[in-house]
Amino acid sequence: MNNTLIALLLSLLPGIIWLLYFLRKDVLPEPKRKVFKVFLMGALISAPVLLFEMWLLGDLEEIEMDYKIFLVIKFIFVIGLIEEMFKYIAVRFSALKTSLIDEPIDIILYMIISALGFATVENVFLFCSKSTLLLADPAILTFSRFFGATLLHVLCSGIIGYFLALSFYHLKQRHILLIAGFSIAIIVHAVFNFFVESSIIEETTNEWGSSMIYSFSMVLILFIVFSFGLRTIKKLKSVCKL
Repeated sequence: MNNTLIALLLSLLPGIIWLLYFLRKDVLPEPKRKVFKVFLMGALISAPVLLFEMWLLGDLEEIEMDYKIFLVIKFIFVIGLIEEMFKYIAVRFSALKTSLIDEPIDIILYMIISALGFATVENVFLFCSKSTLLLADPAILTFSRFFGATLLHVLCSGIIGYFLALSFYHLKQRHILLIAGFSIAIIVHAVFNFFVESSIIEETTNEWGSSMIYSFSMVLILFIVFSFGLRTIKKLKSVCKL
């Protein structure tokens, strides 16, 4: 089998496995057609968003500035803010304000589904690039994307969905909760990307390991906390109206 085809199939695995995992968390399963629509919306926005980020970062690199300031702008305002905002927009226009959202956890699930669509296209780009096939074993890359960036996308969007669900129970604090949700998600996203980039730099200096361990540890801890958050949301009565 062609190496590119194998890479393509492996790139789809993390998104599919996590999608099946989180769909099982829903007591009242969502319509498959709606799940596919939200997943597709997340996937469709991924390519233009990633290309826009590359263009934006290219322009930023031409501007003389302190490297630390560049990293803050890159990870928080370019990658973190743009990606989390557009993953939310995909859900906003494909799932929110519909009669299909009949329980609080649905909001979180649709945010996760959108994130998985986004992350899957990101994985396809990464896996099928010639540089990636030369630099990494596809199996190792699949493992790292499964427990790393793909899960990170899920958790960040899930955080936004969690605070969005809570906001419908605390209308007076709704805007505060939304700002808090987006802020936490963007910061988490930025910190993870910082660790990943640091690990790449360390690898070139034969010191690979510590930053990657930090990134995976952060995702693991966040996953555990998020799992408890899902249990809390499941206990809420379905009184939120979108």
